Amino acid sequence: MTTGENEPGAAGAIAPSEFVRGWRIVLTSALGVGLGVSGLLTYNVGLFARDLAGEIALSRTAFGAAFFGSTLAMAAAMPLVGRLIDRFGPRAMAALGSLTLSLGFLALSQVWSAGAYVLILVLIGLLTATSTPVPYTRAVSAAFNRSRGLALGLTQVGIGLAAAIVPPLIALIIARYGWREGFLALAALAALGILPALLGLPGRAPSAAQAGSEHYGAVRSSRLFRLQYLAFCAMAFAFAGMLPHFVPMLRETGMPVQQAGALAGLIGLSVIVTRILVGWLADRIEPAWLGCASCLMCGTGCAVLALGGPSMAPLGAIALGAAMGAEADLIGILTARYFPLAAYSRAYAAQYGGFMVAAGLSPLWMGKLADMTGGYTSALLAAAGLLLIPATLFLLLPRLATNSS
Repeated sequence: MTTGENEPGAAGAIAPSEFVRGWRIVLTSALGVGLGVSGLLTYNVGLFARDLAGEIALSRTAFGAAFFGSTLAMAAAMPLVGRLIDRFGPRAMAALGSLTLSLGFLALSQVWSAGAYVLILVLIGLLTATSTPVPYTRAVSAAFNRSRGLALGLTQVGIGLAAAIVPPLIALIIARYGWREGFLALAALAALGILPALLGLPGRAPSAAQAGSEHYGAVRSSRLFRLQYLAFCAMAFAFAGMLPHFVPMLRETGMPVQQAGALAGLIGLSVIVTRILVGWLADRIEPAWLGCASCLMCGTGCAVLALGGPSMAPLGAIALGAAMGAEADLIGILTARYFPLAAYSRAYAAQYGGFMVAAGLSPLWMGKLADMTGGYTSALLAAAGLLLIPATLFLLLPRLATNSS
């Protein structure tokens, strides 16, 4: 179900006039997604695991369950997120999401038990879903056509920058002042996310809600939508659990928290490079091929890390960041290319919701397997094998016209 309005233009690379007109949306959207839940929670929650285990008796299984509960709650909210964006506009919903995220981190700084930690994390997932990339990528997709892939890639760079810069900073704060102060720092950063939402995103389009509802019904019933949905879910289920477990995995080998945090920052650098590269390539070659390649690269990284130990951690971080960057880019790119733009908010929210459920299950099974086997080797090898499934599914997606074809 591809539509003419979403096809790239004729031969040519970047459309300069689109960036002259839309640079502010790209810049503010990059800042917004970086300071949202995707940039601040996912890449930093692992930094607190060891301290929380000692202070509130949070086990690895409970840690994984809390992350799963949060992502499941966020996924449950996603269908409503698409409708709210269509009705009230990206600006209001993104700003509200940043406000609730800041309050959530503030609550975590006062947590007193493992049960309270799990409950607060679930509430963060439920109430901060509008701080995900959904409202930002909707605005960018509407502003760009020929260079939409690159524009979306540059937008998602914000998460990569946050993943590269924030973990070392939070790790330093934890080491010097304590884990509660680490959560307070995240609360302050989340509050800053209100500014790019208010300054750069458009308000509500009066006809958006009705148009989106009409188009999304046809999109949701298509075989193409289900195949794309399954590919992203399988990919997230296979590898996303490495994100929250990456730092605990390294610290179990005796690595200091600051060194582990620095390696977590390397994931962010890999995400930055991958998102720009994937966005640029997606305007020129088949985006689905990029999904297949990223699965194979991440699987190789998991196997090397499992067999090579801590010395291979930098390679594992690069491969994980590449997979994370590619998947986040491709959800928006393929949704915008395959389906009508009027249905984008709801179609993307549905795809992202499925991705979140699978990403939430991933640390749960990885943590459980690590507890059962006494280490992460088996979990890493299992992830490498599972990544062959989405690699195959991406090859089954139909071909798209690109700027080079």
